[in-house]
Amino acid sequence: MATSINLLAQIGVGFGSQFLNTMARGLALGGVYAIIALGFVIVFKATQVLNFAQGALAAIGGLFLSFLVFDRPTEDAPRGQTPGTWWRAPFAGEGFPDVAQQWASIILVAVLAGLVVHLLSGGKVQGWMIIVGLVGFVFLRWLSTRAGFTFLDNEALSLIIALVAAFGTGAARGWRPSGRMLVTGAVTFVALILIAASDSIWIEWLGNLAIAVVFGAVLGMTLERVAIRPMVGQPLFSMAVITLGLEIALRQSSSDSVRLLNRSVEAPWGATGEGDGGFFLFGAFYNWSIVAILVATALSFIAVFFFYRSKLGVAMRAVSFDQEAAMAQGINVGQVFAIAWALGTILAVLGGVFATQPPIAAEGSVTVVTALVAFRALPAVILGGLDSIQGALIGGLVVGVAEISAGQYLSGFTSTLGAGYQTIVPYIVMLIVLLVRPFGLFGTPEIRRV
Repeated sequence: MATSINLLAQIGVGFGSQFLNTMARGLALGGVYAIIALGFVIVFKATQVLNFAQGALAAIGGLFLSFLVFDRPTEDAPRGQTPGTWWRAPFAGEGFPDVAQQWASIILVAVLAGLVVHLLSGGKVQGWMIIVGLVGFVFLRWLSTRAGFTFLDNEALSLIIALVAAFGTGAARGWRPSGRMLVTGAVTFVALILIAASDSIWIEWLGNLAIAVVFGAVLGMTLERVAIRPMVGQPLFSMAVITLGLEIALRQSSSDSVRLLNRSVEAPWGATGEGDGGFFLFGAFYNWSIVAILVATALSFIAVFFFYRSKLGVAMRAVSFDQEAAMAQGINVGQVFAIAWALGTILAVLGGVFATQPPIAAEGSVTVVTALVAFRALPAVILGGLDSIQGALIGGLVVGVAEISAGQYLSGFTSTLGAGYQTIVPYIVMLIVLLVRPFGLFGTPEIRRV
């Protein structure tokens, strides 16, 4: 009798440990889906368009971080193999910046951070400034590569000079930087110096992640201004097709960047299944990435929760309800669109970075399949409701747990179900829910009267 009780106790402990591990991995997977789904929802709520480019933006976000951490300022990078490897991180992991290229990168990031805040707060830039900046950068790169001006080999320095020329042109034509832009640039500059001087791997990695987020916001606003803003008032189907075209172009660019060499994001916790990559609990191994994903998911949704209660958040909700009425009340719809795309791209960057980590991938690197994570997260968007913030969270967690649980507890039926069967489980869950609630768990029903 005692032997039977001990055996049952061991089985119970084993099952409990396995269940706990499965739930943790499922919630982590669902957390990544939820972050990406939240990006979908924010863009949809503001523009009523499903952003099919979210997956490509996620891969680009992972590349942004890789450019910061994979190619050290003191090492020879595989130039020419990967677009963007001219970039050098402001943090070399050797304490206070001592490389000229680091200082150029720090100045560039500070300027871009200030510019992002300036634009998101309703500030403007003149068309002449953009033209002068682009032409100036191309001209400086020509001087460096063709005319022998070797001191311009640092592309970051060339970009800084081009930005100075652009700002100078704007100032001559009456443009003035906002106080928020100047304060943000100064604070960012000081913060980057302190991060570099800390010589801490964790702090520097988080600093690089913040820089990647800034670049993501710039990219999102640029895409919105160039490809989406001109389509305001046009059929929503046309705008959706444009996002699909952006997805194809951006995904091809990111795939070409990693086709020959996977780009590591150098996560400080490691991505291996043993050793420094995690810890053991009740005999089961847990990657530190699981903890990092859950923390990032919680912070993302808390930040969005408070944002929607700010002045800009109220404006975004008003635009999502009725664009014409919002314009009549003096709300800048174009600014709301820019904010939505900036936030959506920021969330895509976070999702793309964590999509390189377990339980989604074991490589810890951006690969050709990283961009597909958004299509894996799409059931979470539909399940929770296209216009629901809480739906993105619940939908992501539900499909993540369902996918991991199916892979864990139905693995004995692989010969019958086929390899990779767990990847279709989220779609099955989505279909079952939609049969009962066509607008998702928390989506707003649309009632049409004839």
